[in-house]
Amino acid sequence: MNLRNTLTLLLLATIGLSSCTEQKNAYTITGTVSGIDTATVYLKKREAGKWITVDSTALTDHAFSFTGTLLSPEMVYLTMPEKDYMLPFFLENSPIAISISVDTIVVSKVTGSATHEVYKLFMTASEEINKEMNGIYKAYKDARDAGDEAGMAQADSLYEAAEMRKKEMILSFATEQHTSVVAPFLIMRNAYMFELPDLETVIVSLDTSLAGTPYYDNLVERVTILRTVQVGQPAPEFSQADSSGNPFSLSSLRGKVVLVDFWASWCGPCRAENPNVVAAWKEFSPKGFEVLGVSLDEDRGKWLQAVKDDNLAWPQVSDLQGWGNAVSNLYGVNSIPANVLVDQNGMIIARDLRGEALIEKLTEVLVSDRQAE
Repeated sequence: MNLRNTLTLLLLATIGLSSCTEQKNAYTITGTVSGIDTATVYLKKREAGKWITVDSTALTDHAFSFTGTLLSPEMVYLTMPEKDYMLPFFLENSPIAISISVDTIVVSKVTGSATHEVYKLFMTASEEINKEMNGIYKAYKDARDAGDEAGMAQADSLYEAAEMRKKEMILSFATEQHTSVVAPFLIMRNAYMFELPDLETVIVSLDTSLAGTPYYDNLVERVTILRTVQVGQPAPEFSQADSSGNPFSLSSLRGKVVLVDFWASWCGPCRAENPNVVAAWKEFSPKGFEVLGVSLDEDRGKWLQAVKDDNLAWPQVSDLQGWGNAVSNLYGVNSIPANVLVDQNGMIIARDLRGEALIEKLTEVLVSDRQAE
């Protein structure tokens, strides 16, 4: 049976279940827990990259309950710190029953949320590709530990291909489930996979009834931001504190070709890419090239130590807000390393250049163009 037929059968089953449940203007969560006698149960959600506690209650006789209201369904998490337990599910205004085994999330069950049933469809459909990607990632780590460069390259290629298939699966699922908030939720949760044309296609496919829901509005906002930082657009101006605490602006480098480089001390791929950026800076800085590092660090000491250790001799700025960095948000950055290449007039001429691609572009801009003159 193909993926589409599987999803159709599962969705029909979901509709049959959800049609028996009367929708309310409030939610009621009743839960039972096995495997622990005493605990505090928290209902949490992620908002602007931070954990927000919605409610909490004590576990009594292996049971707990929550009540409240929502404007629209949203992903929440039941947590019990005593057991380091976390159960994600979609909450909506309906009676919801949860059965939890703190020893294994596999046997935990959520019923009564039609939105969560749609989310479960996606989780079922993505099991195989997730298992494949986890296996490739393990192969990559084994090759890395063994110093096997060829094995690492092969695993990297396989992972990229698998990730592309997962991307297409998410896009297909979101288009099919265009009336559910699960669609924009999945797109935004995996936003690092999607370029502007992908997101614009998804928005057109989504039902207008989703307008005003947080995930849909976040998707619209992301599209709006990405449109401002495409090649051919003027690079958005910004100013942030440098490593000495003084304000440093992008416009102060006008007249040079500037690589706005988003990175962090804790980002392994960023640190692995830094030697390539250093090599490019050494070769092309005499010709009018500069790098402006934007760090997504929160720890000032670790940031500055990484700058020293990696020999990053160019200007660095950060507001030490991690993923909440104002400049990274302005440029729509949600995965690092990331960069934007800006020409002498402040126009974006390339994005996300790595290794040899950066050298080739700088040669084109700073060497070939001058030779042509």
